[in-house]
Amino acid sequence: MINLYAARFKKVLLEADEDMDTGLERDAMEASLDDGTDPSAFDPSNDMDSTQNELVDILSRRNQQIVGDLQSWIDSIDNFLKVLNSEDPSSIQSRLANAEPDTVFDKMKQSQQTKISRVASDLAALHQGFLGFMAQTKNAKYKYV
Repeated sequence: MINLYAARFKKVLLEADEDMDTGLERDAMEASLDDGTDPSAFDPSNDMDSTQNELVDILSRRNQQIVGDLQSWIDSIDNFLKVLNSEDPSSIQSRLANAEPDTVFDKMKQSQQTKISRVASDLAALHQGFLGFMAQTKNAKYKYV
């Protein structure tokens, strides 16, 4: 059971005493300042606000740089996937599939098409994973993670 007397004592006397001590300390500090010195210059909340704003700006710029790097990686992977394995006739997989008989490409086709498909599949999975992380950057929960 809560002791009502103890709760009231804490609220009325101790908290009031803390407020009074803080006020007395502030008055003493202001009295010790030279003439013309602004007491608000020594207010720690002003420093905390500007420091916090600077930190947020730094983190925001860094986060934008990271997002830019991630986007360039996504674009590079996408471009390489198109070169490696796409329906474009100039892709490696298409060129090997349509290789003329008795050429180097024809010999490569038999041993390399499966490997190209596997690498393209793994690269596409990596691409999708990166896209998922990019989507998370839009979520404020992951802003500075």
